[in-house]
Parts: sequence; C-alpha cells; structure tokens
Amino acid sequence: MGKTFSNSSLSTEKERLIVAAARDHFLRDGFAVASMDAIARTARVSVKTIYSHFANKDNLFHRVMIAACTDHLLSAKKLDEQELCKRFPWFRQATRKGLMQAGRAYLDHLLLPEQVALYRVVTRDADRFPEIGHHYQKNVARGRTGILALYLRSLTVRRELSPRDAWQDAAIYEALLRAGIFESALHGLVTVTPGEIAKQATSAAKVMWKLLHLS
Repeated sequence: MGKTFSNSSLSTEKERLIVAAARDHFLRDGFAVASMDAIARTARVSVKTIYSHFANKDNLFHRVMIAACTDHLLSAKKLDEQELCKRFPWFRQATRKGLMQAGRAYLDHLLLPEQVALYRVVTRDADRFPEIGHHYQKNVARGRTGILALYLRSLTVRRELSPRDAWQDAAIYEALLRAGIFESALHGLVTVTPGEIAKQATSAAKVMWKLLHLS
C-alpha cells in the first residue's frame, strides 16, 4: 500500500514544490517574465492550486526569499547567538582569525551562484516592482548583515572595547568584503574560487581589525 498523507502534510508538500519551481523560474527568467502558468507546469499543479496557497506572484516571491534565507540560517527573525555559536565555530572567537572566518562565511554565501542570480533578479526588476527589493532587503540582506553585527558585538564585548554600533560596523565590514569581488562575480567577469574568497576575507579582516582599534 502506498504512503498516505494527511491534508496538512499534503499542503506542505505542495507548497514546497511550488516554491522550488518558482525559485527556478524567478532566477532564470526574472520576476517580471516568470509566469504563474509556467510555475504551475513545473510544479505539476494547477494555477488554481498555486493561488489557493499564495495570494499573488509577489506573495510567492516573498516565500522564495524566506526559503532562500532559511536554507542558510539567515532569517533576520531567527538570528540567535547560541544557535550561531553551534553552527559557526568562529562565532566564539574574538580574534582576527575569527573575524576573517566570519567574513569568509559571508562571502561563501553571497557568492553562491544562486545568490548572485537572485541579486540580479532584484536589481533588474526592483524599479518596476519595489516590493521585491523590500523582500530581498528584509529576508536576505538583513539576515547576512545581522550575523556579522551579532558577531562584531560579541567581539567588542569579549575584547572589552568601548561600546560601538554593531550594525554600522557590520555595514563597513560588508563593504570591505564585497569590494571588487562581488561586482566582478555579478557581471560574470570571473568565477570566484575558494582561494580568492579566502584572500579577500583575509584582506578585509586585516583592515577591519585596525578600524576596531585592535592593532
């Protein structure tokens, strides 16, 4: 006898299939071009079924953003220092090496092909659909920045530094990490290697360490 599902589990599975199909279409075609009909065909459900789970395309894109950050523990609503300590050993390290490893983890995620493609979608279509820029900022960008901010706040406390604005420090560190390498990847000029990411993170951490007045 085949496996049976409750209505709730079936609904969850359908939603998972729809979100996965939508992610593929949004990343390949962009928000404006991706159609609900095409998403329905890929997910092997009816358009009516999609609308029974998602109010509109914007709502579906929002769920794609939630899935993108949840997959990488980046939801701004779920950032927790204890959980981050379990997930990332460097989170406990108030050292330049720890700062470098935090930067490397940031770049490892930022430069994933899927994440670069997602950023392209947002920058291409946000002028016509401002809500997708809002979703990206809230559900992806803020989550990445939040991890850096929590780490930098922890580093400040452990090193007994004067109180600082952790979010401002995180924004500065992000700028140092992204400088040059992200734009090159975004424009398809380079395929970034782990070695290049490590080099970029080491350089950015060296500068940030000095800005924190630790050397």
